[in-house]
Formats: sequence, C-alpha cells, structure tokens
Amino acid sequence: MKSKTKILKIKETEQDFVVFAIVSSEDDYYLAGNINSILSLDLKRIEHPALQNEHLNGKIVSCFNYTCPKTNVEYSFICNRCEEFRLIPQLHNIDFILKISGSLTKEQINSIAAAIRTVKGITACMNLIVKKTPSFEILKRI
Repeated sequence: MKSKTKILKIKETEQDFVVFAIVSSEDDYYLAGNINSILSLDLKRIEHPALQNEHLNGKIVSCFNYTCPKTNVEYSFICNRCEEFRLIPQLHNIDFILKISGSLTKEQINSIAAAIRTVKGITACMNLIVKKTPSFEILKRI
C-alpha cells in the first residue's frame, strides 16, 4: 500500500529581516530602554564586529542586541548618527535603525511598527525596503 505524499504550501509573507528607520532626538540608551519596555525585549549594548570596520572613520557606532530564546528572532537597535557622521549616508535624516531578523509575517511586522510608534521619544518610524539599496550589504552583516 502506497502512502500519499502531502504537499505543504508556504505563503510568501515571510522575510529574512525587516528594517525600521527611526527618527528621534533622544539618546540611544533612553530609546533602547523604552523599546525594551514596549516590545518586552532585553536589548543590551554590544560591540558588533561589522560596526568596528575601518570605513567608519574611527567612529563608534552604538548597537544594542537581543535574541528571543523562544522565537529565535534577533533585534538589533543601531545608531545611524554620530555627530555629523552617518552609518548609512543615504539615510541622512534617520537617527536610528531597528533591524529584526527572523521569520516574521506581515501582521507581526505591522504590529511591531505600531508599537514602536508609541515609544516615548520617537517622532517617526518607517518600514524600509532595503533589498535593492546600497545599505543592504551593511545591514545584512549586522
């Protein structure tokens, strides 16, 4: 007796990572703390190897990271500005970047974006489509 093979169809709504561009005049520690509270995270400051590169002209780029042990989703909160320096020059009006790596549905992405917009001190939060931009390569390494 032959068993039938079942085919599982996967919807194309999942992404490898999503990037939010954040505008705020607040400092990185203050915002990381507020994001931790709103999204129930535990972002901690780290020295990311991709952000210690020579092309950063000796600037120290702050980065906070957290990986959820239950979902294995990784959150990286990165400062895009350091005085006049911009980590991603094409985003000169953006102060911070929140990169979320892992399998997320559109509903989850929209829910996270809505929550981020409620964080005290954030004046704007936009979902970036970065796969076809020069900033994609650096964001892929973070």
